[in-house]
Amino acid sequence: MNFIVWSKKVVVRQTKVTMALHSKQMLLMLVLVVLFTKVATQPMSLPNCPKKCGSVTIPFPFGFTEGCFLDSTFLINCNKTSNSKKLVPFLPNTNQTVLNISLNGELHVAWPVAKDCYTKNRVRTEQTIQQINMTHFHISPTRNKLVAVGCDTSGILGVIDSEGNNYTSGCLAWCNRHADLVANESCSGPGCCQISVAQGRVLTEVFYFPLSSSSHSAVYDFNPCGYVFIVENGAYIFTTTDLPKLKKKNFPVLLDWAVGNQTCRKAQKDLSSNYACKADKSICYDAATNKSGYLCKCFDGYRGNPYLIHGCEGIIYFLSLVIILTYLYDSSLRDIFFLFFFFYFPG
Repeated sequence: MNFIVWSKKVVVRQTKVTMALHSKQMLLMLVLVVLFTKVATQPMSLPNCPKKCGSVTIPFPFGFTEGCFLDSTFLINCNKTSNSKKLVPFLPNTNQTVLNISLNGELHVAWPVAKDCYTKNRVRTEQTIQQINMTHFHISPTRNKLVAVGCDTSGILGVIDSEGNNYTSGCLAWCNRHADLVANESCSGPGCCQISVAQGRVLTEVFYFPLSSSSHSAVYDFNPCGYVFIVENGAYIFTTTDLPKLKKKNFPVLLDWAVGNQTCRKAQKDLSSNYACKADKSICYDAATNKSGYLCKCFDGYRGNPYLIHGCEGIIYFLSLVIILTYLYDSSLRDIFFLFFFFYFPG
């Protein structure tokens, strides 16, 4: 009888310990979620300013309502498109749809495809020449390529730099038979070619279009059109199904942006320059572009928007606290902690 009573006491005690550990786990997980959410939901725009245009986040210094952007350089138009009721962000006075804005100086926009198409009798049925003007933000010369798709297609790229100089280049995409092509082959000539954008210059205007030497007459059955477009590196993979008809009408292009036309050091010294790094835990650095200007970033161990007052919040002390808690009280939460960490801070 005594043995049975003792066994019951042990079971009750173990149950209480298990419940206590479970409650501790739940409490620590709640702390993890609250703290990580606090860091991950830091404000990206000025107070009382809209955060998004449609589905695209518009972080300060950009904005699309009065008083919500640093200056007119960073104004974004937020309008409804003609064929949709959804709000879409555009760069002012251009047809460039904004896809994403990153605080590290990258701006993704959509540029249209240029094409020319023919009938079997070599009559041209469609031709588009794309011309893009860039006032404030310029195409990244190292992160984009011109691509031509077709079997009787020359891709022509013309650019004008900030000094008014003109440059023209191109590539030839060719093939005689559809059977000559390898599915998903690299864009190296047969059916597809690519070239780099002019480097070492600030480009203010870009135009691109396809040319055909024989109006696609020899390849009409499987390739009646030629296509030319500019696209961010890695954002397009050639496939032979694009030869009969390229379904995409736009491709992502990466533009560079920076604040002002001064270096970081000059902007820090010039009080009249409206120094843009407002967060007290932020610092500026020169933009890695061919145009003068600087960007802001939070100190190491801090995260947020350095262009906002109090925009950089510390994560080192918070992370240290969480690590100590998980190691001292429950090692089973370590994997959960690292899962949260890499989800919120993938970079």
